[in-house]
Amino acid sequence: MAQTYQPEINAGLGLIFRLNALWEKADSKGLSGNLDGWELVLDRIYSNLLYRNDIEVVEDKDGNILQVKLSQKDNKIWKKIKNNIAGTKRNMRTTKSKLEYSKLKTEWYTEIMMYDIWLRKFMNSLGLYLKETEANPSKALFGSNFGRKR
Repeated sequence: MAQTYQPEINAGLGLIFRLNALWEKADSKGLSGNLDGWELVLDRIYSNLLYRNDIEVVEDKDGNILQVKLSQKDNKIWKKIKNNIAGTKRNMRTTKSKLEYSKLKTEWYTEIMMYDIWLRKFMNSLGLYLKETEANPSKALFGSNFGRKR
């Protein structure tokens, strides 16, 4: 029997597989301390999550396109996060103090971690993250009330 093609399911699965591969890379970069690499992978995740968001086209009176931009609140949050990261990196390049550099590097890591956390929450709000459950499968082995309401 021929299999029916369902693009909405296949496209969604493709996105989830792509995001999963990117999250694996993001975790690897973060764990290895490659902060620039971590940030770049997070940028790719963000761009993949925007597939449903509208694009705002700003035109002049003659219909010439002046600007193309994302029209969502999420883009404002993303820009703020990216500006924070860029500012810390700029300060790292200009400081002459080793102690200040060390503090700024910790701040840089923290800002990228915030970016990571925000993207996971954003992904969850789009329904692209696994649902959390209260059941604990490890207790099923011991005959607990796994999956039952108390």
